Amino acid sequence: MGAVNEILLKIKEYFKELYSEIRGLSFNELKDFIFKRRLFLISVLLIFILLGFSFGSYKSSKNIVLKNLQIALKDDKPGKIYKKIRVDGKKIKKEDLKPLTEYYSENKNQAINIAKDLKTKDNSGFFKLVNKKILFIDNYTIEIEPIAVKVNTNFENAKVYINNNEIAATNIKRGLIPGKYSIRGELETKYGLVSEEKEVFIMENTEIDLNIQAINISLTSNFNDADVIINDKEINKKVEEIKNYGPIPLSQDIEIQLKRDFPWGTVLSDKVKVGDVPNINININMANDKLIEDIEAIINNFYSSTFNALNNGDFKLIENSKEDAKSKIYDSIKRESLFLKNNYELNELKTEIKSSEFFYENGVYKGNIVVNLNYHISKKLIPFIDKNVEEMFLTSMEYNNGSWEVIDVQKFNLE
Repeated sequence: MGAVNEILLKIKEYFKELYSEIRGLSFNELKDFIFKRRLFLISVLLIFILLGFSFGSYKSSKNIVLKNLQIALKDDKPGKIYKKIRVDGKKIKKEDLKPLTEYYSENKNQAINIAKDLKTKDNSGFFKLVNKKILFIDNYTIEIEPIAVKVNTNFENAKVYINNNEIAATNIKRGLIPGKYSIRGELETKYGLVSEEKEVFIMENTEIDLNIQAINISLTSNFNDADVIINDKEINKKVEEIKNYGPIPLSQDIEIQLKRDFPWGTVLSDKVKVGDVPNINININMANDKLIEDIEAIINNFYSSTFNALNNGDFKLIENSKEDAKSKIYDSIKRESLFLKNNYELNELKTEIKSSEFFYENGVYKGNIVVNLNYHISKKLIPFIDKNVEEMFLTSMEYNNGSWEVIDVQKFNLE
């Protein structure tokens, strides 16, 4: 403390002596005075120069920065100002500012207003004008308040890019400069890459939904043990295994088909295109040419033997059928006669396959076959007593022990 007082006292004595010299200074003594007090005078001159420079730099630095900011924003020229931009106190690259200048180049009036506001208020929106002096020299920079964006996609394993830069697995990008951005989602699938992209203006903390055009599917069928074929290639999976399977692109005309082996051969379903509905049902029509051929042969034999049984008076002669079916068809066609025996003759039999159905139930192949019969009833000894009959029968069949047989018969009509 004593040393400080001593210095202050010396300074006081110095200025007191200086004051006395200046008061008594004559023109002739001026040269000697300047030489004697040259260090002091040089110091005073430097102070005035620095003050003048500081004032000038204040005005020029601020105006130049704001002018360059306005040009950069209006004309989409990030190179004019990026060196004076700070985000979280850090310098940025020119390309980091590009989204912002692109946005304001499409909104020029906003760019002009920002520069005007910063002249008087030192802040406008997420812009803040900051003077970080270096000694006595002004050093103006513009702080930009960063934002965060979260991109939501409909597939967790999709990769998300903002301006071609992949963002974290959380799909959240922080420290982002506001502006115009391209957001792209990419999803790798077994059937190719699916990409979805859109341009957005991100001017505040926000969430963006990006819907990638793909789908996970679940299959059902009348044969859940059928093999699944996608785009003509077997995938080694059964229908029952296709639950939330995918992803499958929606834009590539992906087709699904089923295949199943039956005792009468391999049958393929129709092809079904994958659409935007996740639950897909594909049924297999198990009636191929071989099955129809077998059914028609059994049906013909069944009804032919029925008429043989009627003419011989013994329903047990009916072939390819269960006992209940034999008695039912026999009683359905038989007509009681008070005298003379009836004679039964089958004129025509039509198997209506289009009106029939085949299905698999409880581990058994079944079919309901529509049969149209045209037959004649007459008395052999009295030719003028006869009757022509046309009837339809729903003939139920099952596949047992390697062959089809009739298990039930019901007469019906379409009226």
